[in-house]
Amino acid sequence: MRKFLVLLCSCLVSQLLVAQLQSDSTGSKKKKKATHSFYGTAGLHLSGINGDSESYDSPLFGFHAGVGIRLVELNDIFGVRTEVIYSMQGSKYKDMYASGKVILSYIHVPVVLQATSGSGFYGEAGVQPGFLISAKDKYGGETFDYKEFVNGFDFGGILGIGYQKDRFGIGFRFAQGLSNINKNDEVNKDRNFVGTLRTTFAF
Repeated sequence: MRKFLVLLCSCLVSQLLVAQLQSDSTGSKKKKKATHSFYGTAGLHLSGINGDSESYDSPLFGFHAGVGIRLVELNDIFGVRTEVIYSMQGSKYKDMYASGKVILSYIHVPVVLQATSGSGFYGEAGVQPGFLISAKDKYGGETFDYKEFVNGFDFGGILGIGYQKDRFGIGFRFAQGLSNINKNDEVNKDRNFVGTLRTTFAF
């Protein structure tokens, strides 16, 4: 898994360099409104786990932070964006004895197709593979390692809307998991979902 993440980050860096060289070469040939290829993103979200396990009953506050790139500009409206994001999410739960919460930490690599209007409003849709970094179960005042019960790979779909003005942007993104997060459990199939209020800053 570590080797895969290193390879993934290496591919992202190479894409960043290629995109920057392309933007420099095209910018020298014709005058065009400047676009910022790279951006940072941070946000707060409500997350939960839905599916067959009825004990997951309340959402959990979390956050994300990461970097992104305008990977491809198809035309004046459509473009492809990709990001590398750290996300802390999970869900609260309750059983017959007490309540607790499962906290899941992921590295997500979303890829979205974004449509932007001339006024700066945009909509987006795409996919989000994720790689589990840690999983904790907080129950009865104690914290337990829960990673052995959670699949290391997660996959979901993304829908979002927002507004971008010059370097700054704000938006809302909803991600619904499509894969089962439970490891070695084909009976109970549970999936992540996250609703995020996010900001972006181009640089």
